Amino acid sequence: MKPRPHTLQCLLAALLLMVAAGPLTLPAALASPNAGPEIQQSVFDYPNPNGASKGRDPFFPDSTRLQESKSPKQSRGPSLSDLALKSILGTPPQVFAIINNHTFAPGDEGDVITQNGQRLHIHCVAINPKAMTATVEVNGTSVTLPYTGVP
Repeated sequence: MKPRPHTLQCLLAALLLMVAAGPLTLPAALASPNAGPEIQQSVFDYPNPNGASKGRDPFFPDSTRLQESKSPKQSRGPSLSDLALKSILGTPPQVFAIINNHTFAPGDEGDVITQNGQRLHIHCVAINPKAMTATVEVNGTSVTLPYTGVP
């Protein structure tokens, strides 16, 4: 298909107008290829220790976890009162004691989990099936546990 002379005249006229208008000014962002758009830094201030909030969580704006006090939890360490002799099994040549759901023979060592979920390393010294007691050593302290039965 042949181009029409009228279409070529219109394109030529538009080109002459652009040349007559002079050079085009580009916005500052497009003028220099190395300059990118200005990026703003986001700022998030956590609340101060006095409880006054300076900001909020941008992802969960209704959350109050930042205003909650961060007081350290004071957990007590495992104590000897957390140990319970639940059963004594066997006859005198081979006697076993169940202490906090862990089986021990005289001379055995192991970790038991206390009622508050902490581990306590104990050493079973002796088991007396007639008196229904077990003597254990914890951190150099010896204690005799009486039979408490299964709760």
